[in-house]
Amino acid sequence: MSNKAIHFVAIIVLFLSGSLGASLPGWPFDVTDLRDRNELVILVFGDSGTGKAGQYRVGHAMYEVCRQRGCDFALMLGDNIYDDGIEVRARSDADASYREILEQFDRKFEAPYRSFSEFTGFHFWAVAGNHDYRRNALGSMLTYSEFSKLWRMPALHYEVPLLPDWIQIYGLHTDTDERRDLNGLQIASAKGALCDESNPNRWKIVFGHQPVYNSGHHRGDANERRTRALVEGPLFRECDVHVYLAGHAHHQEHLTARGFEQVVQGAAGKSKGRNRPPQGPFLRQRHFSRHFGFSVLEVNPDRIRLDFYDVLNTRESGRGFTPPVEGEIVLGHSWCGTREQIGRPEFDAPPCS
Repeated sequence: MSNKAIHFVAIIVLFLSGSLGASLPGWPFDVTDLRDRNELVILVFGDSGTGKAGQYRVGHAMYEVCRQRGCDFALMLGDNIYDDGIEVRARSDADASYREILEQFDRKFEAPYRSFSEFTGFHFWAVAGNHDYRRNALGSMLTYSEFSKLWRMPALHYEVPLLPDWIQIYGLHTDTDERRDLNGLQIASAKGALCDESNPNRWKIVFGHQPVYNSGHHRGDANERRTRALVEGPLFRECDVHVYLAGHAHHQEHLTARGFEQVVQGAAGKSKGRNRPPQGPFLRQRHFSRHFGFSVLEVNPDRIRLDFYDVLNTRESGRGFTPPVEGEIVLGHSWCGTREQIGRPEFDAPPCS
């Protein structure tokens, strides 16, 4: 981890005023040390936390794929608790509010993904989406990291710690509307970590909620345009970010923009929107799916592989939860690239080996 990144982690620790965990003395929860890894397998999904049958079904599919592929951790791309984040109704009763907060996390996070506790040291690193902070207790999402073996959200924006020195992963808080926390101050903080040139061969991956580009619903709306203006040039291009992972739009998509790959994964609990692919030479759509699903990112020092999985015959709501059977978890798209091939719309990638 770079000196700037270590300094940034220290700022987060002071902000949280926590007692340290096993891996990072100062945080009140454990962090798995992955610094010696030569490859990482990362689960990626968003817009999940409905607490309904579709979320549980996708959660089962993600577990099955990760059990086979050996996933190291997950990145959650926001809208983790629908519809309006953690609701606190017992505003004058500490015990009652404690119980109601834990019940919501259990129903919309712990229960759908409880099987992942079988994987030693597996964590879900989360960022907030617009449905996570509507009028309700956003701070509970930060504090909950102390009470869960799986959930990790140490700050509104942060660098995932204790990764190999050949990769950086940074989570953004992309609200440009209600809270307006995606602003110049946050961008300056992110640049302090991502623009460090001490290791020019490091992969740089950013995850957030609002996409920079997407071809489904919300395409080109005011929030997307503001997000693009704030991060595409000032952060992604200046810091040479290779991949941006986002949710918000309820489909799955892979776009190649000039300089970086854009993944949209907003279909882990909802699915809607029609495909309106981009036109022009500077943005190329490589995959679009309206099926419920998720991605797996496999990365080593030299190459990235993006895999998109559909979970067929899934609906948001239903009577009970029916796990997907053989043939319903389908690999819909794979793409592999080196640093030289990232962010080149004209590049025709050969099949992944």
